[in-house]
Amino acid sequence: MAKIVLSLDGNVIKEIKLNSERFTIGRRPNNDLQIDNLAVSGEHAVLNVRGSEVFIEDLNSTNGTKINNQDVQKQLLKEGDEIQIGKHVLRYLSEKPQDNTDFEKTMMMGRPPLMAAPKAPPAEVPLPQAAAALQTATAPQTATAPQAPAGERLGVIKVMSGANTGKELELSKKLTTLGKTGVQVAVISKRPQGYFLTHVEGAQHPSVNQKEIGVQAYPLQEEDMIELLGIKMAFFYRS
Repeated sequence: MAKIVLSLDGNVIKEIKLNSERFTIGRRPNNDLQIDNLAVSGEHAVLNVRGSEVFIEDLNSTNGTKINNQDVQKQLLKEGDEIQIGKHVLRYLSEKPQDNTDFEKTMMMGRPPLMAAPKAPPAEVPLPQAAAALQTATAPQTATAPQAPAGERLGVIKVMSGANTGKELELSKKLTTLGKTGVQVAVISKRPQGYFLTHVEGAQHPSVNQKEIGVQAYPLQEEDMIELLGIKMAFFYRS
């Protein structure tokens, strides 16, 4: 079932399943999703679900509706689209299997929360969904900066253990979240300085080269070995 993940200023607020054919968004309490902010109109936009397709339609709002920073009136949503309504961002996730990126739903991007994460029963969802959002974190002073800016070379993680051994995921998005909601979640962020791994959720932090990372963003190096949920993944740059 498709869903949207609502965030504000890089912090995830909640995720909502699109379990009806019409899903309204606006400032007034009668909407399916109420966003109590003056930048949001009383009836701002509506999501129309037509089978496996979801359309966003602006309801002649004062400040308009954007998708990936482009003004829209009505548009079919694609996996990972970011809907901007005022200062809020809603990321659309179809939760359909992806040929090259769905590692048999063994890892997830369910709740990309950095600070307050909505409590939900553990559920496996596809690994690479963008969702979500993350506050900028400063790398530990003891850590060495990445070898090359992410803008020059594309980062990649390759699964080295488990059922998906050998599969690769290109880190082309600003945020790639890994893990399992309610158990262990981490995010790899793409920044001008390189790629950084940050712990998001769970009692156990992910490890790099058999050492757990701290609470701050960890700068990834070529050939670093990441371990999360017992799955080992190698990080490298692709020229």
